[in-house]
Amino acid sequence: MDQLALIEPTTSKQQQYQPHGISPDVVPHANVRRAFPVMNIATISSGFEKGDFLVREEKGQRVYFDFFEEAFNYIAYKGYIRMTGEDEKEWIDTMNNVHSSVKGGMKYNTGKLLMVLYKPLAVEED
Repeated sequence: MDQLALIEPTTSKQQQYQPHGISPDVVPHANVRRAFPVMNIATISSGFEKGDFLVREEKGQRVYFDFFEEAFNYIAYKGYIRMTGEDEKEWIDTMNNVHSSVKGGMKYNTGKLLMVLYKPLAVEED
């Protein structure tokens, strides 16, 4: 059987594949810290027939409101917090790029994304 190797492009070093053992470079799960927190996001968008504002949250739940304050209070009560400027802008840009990448346009009205909120999730410690 051929040996598999991962090649680091900057140094041409190879990491040998170890089929039945754990590499000495592997860090145990308990010692790994995430670079980004685990979280759910929710969005508030405008421009819909059912209601002027739409809250999209976890598990695809959608709730329509006639007033922005109602939409914001609804999602804030569930523990969501508005993202900071750069993080929110990055999410908005990402979602706009995803929606515009669909050939022929999105099947449903995506509205205008106004606000991105998040809710940190508790991560079980070992």
